[in-house]
Amino acid sequence: MADPLVSRTIRTMAIRPGLVDRVTLDRGFRIATPAVPAPFPVPQPAPPVAVAPAIPAAPVSNPFASLPFRSPGDRIKAEDFNTLGKGLQLIGDAYVLSGALFGATFGQAKVQLAAQQYQIDRVMSVFGTEVSAQTDASLDARKVLLIVPSALGERRVMLVVTEAVETRRLAPNLIGLTYREAVERQRAAFGEGTFPAVSMTTAPLVGRSLAEASHILNQ
Repeated sequence: MADPLVSRTIRTMAIRPGLVDRVTLDRGFRIATPAVPAPFPVPQPAPPVAVAPAIPAAPVSNPFASLPFRSPGDRIKAEDFNTLGKGLQLIGDAYVLSGALFGATFGQAKVQLAAQQYQIDRVMSVFGTEVSAQTDASLDARKVLLIVPSALGERRVMLVVTEAVETRRLAPNLIGLTYREAVERQRAAFGEGTFPAVSMTTAPLVGRSLAEASHILNQ
């Protein structure tokens, strides 16, 4: 014969599902709702690797030297559109060239430019220092920031590279500190050094006229 308490509990759960998760009986056993298994983690796809565009070859001829300029009423020839199309392609190649070598080292850029028959006309650092010794191997570690053609349609290019010196700010921030606190911070940053105790005093100017104050300060 079935236990009336168990039968009543089963009927209650069948009529009102979800009312209780589990019911503890006096008999010492437990009726529990089945647990929902956790979903398996789905691995995230790896981001695509950026592929640098290929460096376009140096132009063979200069279409900008022979741009068509027709008079009103003249017949437009197919060669005119070809010349304009070649000019637009060279403008696009100039942007592709600069973007492909952006961030590359100067040594890598020289090799790739020479392989595509480009000639380096001038090299300048980001602070305006012109680099004349392009064959110096010590300059090969600099990063290329910009490449522009010396003249559209020609093989000569100009490069802008980074500086060879460290330009980050190394001095500690002393704003809002007392002189003693500033000395301690500089000693902690630079180590050994002499920081003389300078006494900055000035004459009292309270109650003085502007002419008297100017005379005292100029002494």
